[in-house]
Amino acid sequence: MKSITLPLAILALAGSSAAYAVTPGSSATLTLALTASIESPGIKITDPDTKEVTYEFEKTTAKENADGEILSETLDYKSIITTVRYGNAQILADLNDQDLLDGTVSGWSIVNIAIASDDESGDDSDTGPSIYAVKKGQSPVAVELSTVEVASAEAATSKYTNNYVTEKETYAASGSSKATITLSIADFTVQGLMTGSYKYVSGSLGRGENAVSFETFLDGAHKVAAFSGIYSETYVAEGTLSLAAAKIVDLEALGFVFE
Repeated sequence: MKSITLPLAILALAGSSAAYAVTPGSSATLTLALTASIESPGIKITDPDTKEVTYEFEKTTAKENADGEILSETLDYKSIITTVRYGNAQILADLNDQDLLDGTVSGWSIVNIAIASDDESGDDSDTGPSIYAVKKGQSPVAVELSTVEVASAEAATSKYTNNYVTEKETYAASGSSKATITLSIADFTVQGLMTGSYKYVSGSLGRGENAVSFETFLDGAHKVAAFSGIYSETYVAEGTLSLAAAKIVDLEALGFVFE
């Protein structure tokens, strides 16, 4: 009965919230930090004429006698590990390079977005996260980050009461979960154990006649303390992922448009 996070492209088809200027949802700040360890050449070569510096894996040196005859040759090999980092800053820079932002990365943040639902069915189907770059006054921009859940386990409790005297229904649920996920973004494919919690909340967002009631699963903080995997099909990759506790927000105020 875990929290359900669905793509907004699908959720925008849900008609009940479309008639309001307020659309309840949740937003959680995402922080990604990936590092690739790459084998690189470690021998410094300086051109004697141009002084241009390059690096090679191999270098051959020879010893000659006074007549210029080669007495011996030595082949040196050296590789070193260099790193490539990829995280929020690089994601935003990539989006800006694609002209998807407003010409700068300043003021943009990366969040996990879900629409609030009044579904108490406990459906555990999960079509993956909806990750967006958002900035006040700008249209949200989708981030191409995909996750696949491999295996999961959770501890959960729930209680549903239907009072026939007062004709009032109440529902409460909470839990914690562990899930092995595979994450793919850019040239990284990594896997790690995500831990977190959730609860079922209800309330109202907006004022007066524009107020919209909601009942939804709301995620607490989630994290992957240690990713490992591959970068560009060859090199070692590692990293971390964290999601702050989700907060109820007005998705239309964040720039999302619902038809």
